[in-house]
Amino acid sequence: MTEKKLCGFDINGWRDFVARNWKSVPGEEENIGPVDIVPSGPLSSVVKVGEGDRTRWIGGPQADGAPHGLGGGWGDIGFQDRRVFVRKLLEVQDNDVGRLASCFAGSARGGAYNVLSIDEGADGSEAVQEHLLAALTAGKYRNGSLVWRPVLAALYAIEQGLVGEGQTIGVVGQDRYGLAIQRLRIRSARGMLAPERREAATHISCEAGYENLVLKARTAAIGGDGFTPRTAHRAIARSVGRAALGMVCEPEILRAQNGDWDVLDLNCYDSSKFVNVPQDNINLNGCDLVLLETLTEGSVRDRLTSEIRTRSHSTVSCLPANAVARGALSAAQRAGSGAPIFFDFLPRMSTVVYSADGAKNFDLIRPDETLEAGRTYRSPEPASLAIPAGQQNISVYLRKEAAPPPRKATVDIGASLAEPADVSLWVEQKPAAGRARIQLEAPGLGRHFIIDWEEAQEDGRSWEQIIQSLEPRASIPNRLILPCGMHAWEDSERSEGMLSLLEREPHRSKTDWDTLAAKLSQRPFGQYCISSDGELPTEVGSEDRRRLDELTDKALDITRRRLRGETGPGTEDNAALKFLTWQFRRCPPEVATWLMDCIETTDHHHPFVRHQASWVLVYQGLGRILQDEEAERRAMGILLSSDIEAWKWNRQSAGMAFLLSRSDTAPLHLERRDVEKLAERTIADFRRNIGAEYTMFNYAPFLLAGLLRWRLKQPSALLSGVDPLAGAFLRVIEDAETDLVGRRTPNANLQRRRAKFLPILRDLKAELLGEGTNPDLLLDIYGAGGS
Repeated sequence: MTEKKLCGFDINGWRDFVARNWKSVPGEEENIGPVDIVPSGPLSSVVKVGEGDRTRWIGGPQADGAPHGLGGGWGDIGFQDRRVFVRKLLEVQDNDVGRLASCFAGSARGGAYNVLSIDEGADGSEAVQEHLLAALTAGKYRNGSLVWRPVLAALYAIEQGLVGEGQTIGVVGQDRYGLAIQRLRIRSARGMLAPERREAATHISCEAGYENLVLKARTAAIGGDGFTPRTAHRAIARSVGRAALGMVCEPEILRAQNGDWDVLDLNCYDSSKFVNVPQDNINLNGCDLVLLETLTEGSVRDRLTSEIRTRSHSTVSCLPANAVARGALSAAQRAGSGAPIFFDFLPRMSTVVYSADGAKNFDLIRPDETLEAGRTYRSPEPASLAIPAGQQNISVYLRKEAAPPPRKATVDIGASLAEPADVSLWVEQKPAAGRARIQLEAPGLGRHFIIDWEEAQEDGRSWEQIIQSLEPRASIPNRLILPCGMHAWEDSERSEGMLSLLEREPHRSKTDWDTLAAKLSQRPFGQYCISSDGELPTEVGSEDRRRLDELTDKALDITRRRLRGETGPGTEDNAALKFLTWQFRRCPPEVATWLMDCIETTDHHHPFVRHQASWVLVYQGLGRILQDEEAERRAMGILLSSDIEAWKWNRQSAGMAFLLSRSDTAPLHLERRDVEKLAERTIADFRRNIGAEYTMFNYAPFLLAGLLRWRLKQPSALLSGVDPLAGAFLRVIEDAETDLVGRRTPNANLQRRRAKFLPILRDLKAELLGEGTNPDLLLDIYGAGGS
């Protein structure tokens, strides 16, 4: 039987090693048997050679010695785009897997089994795993697989006879940002020892991380003048990586941008002074042996070893720099013979199912599961879900232990169901092989769906809160939180963004409050400048926050002068007031007091009210900005004490809908008599639209959904069979549905409104019947109404 060629890759970009079981000598046949180590780097890269159709990328040792991409001093081949560092290629953002594959090809090709090391943590995420596997595929590497670095270090230790069955070993690995601490148990399987990984590594950020060591060495190479075109050739010198990792640094002859020769001597540079390890964060208790996995040498390696030994009660064995590559070769040998490589835990994944006891957690991947590498895990028991009749989609909540927060996936089943349908949900996954495959099957429909975790919407609530919100009877719609984002802050083809306005407007004598308010009220891609909770996007810097505060103070001053009857720039209309209220809960509390005082003005002569349309801003603005419980109580008292029969749909109804939908405390202020009055008003708002064009319908379903949140105080409120109000609501909803569906020749506008409102009415009916399945109902209503 012909012996197979096997290869283990440790392509990390800091200092690469490839271990293979054959040796290539030019002009001779390949000799299979001895272990051949092919190093490259440090700070390895790939270079582009050739021109036009003959362009190709070369990596490995050949790239180390090439002048390509080393600066203008080397002529055309020195252009920067001819060299790319492997560290950049390892990032998921770089989707050119062909260039990444050239990193492997520069050191070894033709292996029958190929194993590639992968970091734990962010640099080894599921997306990174898929990126690396795609590169192996692009390079036509057969039987390619990924194995965690600590596991490969343990496999090397097993091959060297350093560990025995039943032992627990600690692996301290140096990584990008510091250290990674992993514990592995050595177990026997089919007559061989293999590591078992039962949890993710613990990561400790510290100065010993490779990235920091390289940064310090590059700073030393560049010198006191910092990075300039004159020092660019020093920044990418080979000596930088050698000095950072403690390797011997002979004087290096470089070529500057203008073609002059330059000598860089970092022989006296000592990188070990930056190897400082935190005292309290490393816990190696209970380990029979500690393995230190590092790519460094010399004083850096000695200093790191000393630091770890002072924190361990067990023997610390410092592995050679090529240990991970040699462990990868061992893994490839095991893969080729069918022997166990390692056993891995799978991050717990859960969904929510319903039973007679209500909503509960269901583990698709159980927390204690371990699996032999290379094998596929499938949920031993699928989760059983159901799609109610009339639904066109099903919502699935998912939690992944390794990727909080939970997410909500919505699967479109293509058509409204005439009757309920059962579905099954399960997961398939291999250790260190990318994302889990989440599958949804509906046998009665003859349909099969794949759920994409990345496309599912994040849910900021805890898993327990989500489960509680999904109780099948008397569910409570989630509080409405309108998100913020950077779209409206940035310039577009149509208009300036808020960032540009903030640069200009604070310095103008006559501030353009209308434009500022309009920008705050815009909602591109469903995101405002400021969230309804008053939060700004995290990307907004301190200077822009200061400018916004400055404009807010200016708007407050103008509004105060209006209230005092003074005149001047900005006091002629409500533009500054509008700017304040579109800041939602970020608006200063005194504005809410002014608006409530305005509503309570008996003679209706108030600076804020120049015409009847001003009342829309007063009521809706008040509903947007209220942020404390006492102010809520006063506002609701004002509204409820007024003549509810005379309410306007876009004033009082809208204001009360805003209050009930956006606050967890506002519904608690309602008494039963208040709910009955509001129910009567809501039903009247429904009925005034039946037979008409539904142009004044936005806030009727909004107010009804807000009343459903009274269940925070009375859990069975508005529940069919329990609360008579539910029956009254069901009847008026059915009348509206009949009217919308039964129009023979609706105009285009009504057709659009019908398409928006019918799904909302169905969800409201489900809530009243105790069958609610849409916790985001208020957000859907807000979107449908264009509020």
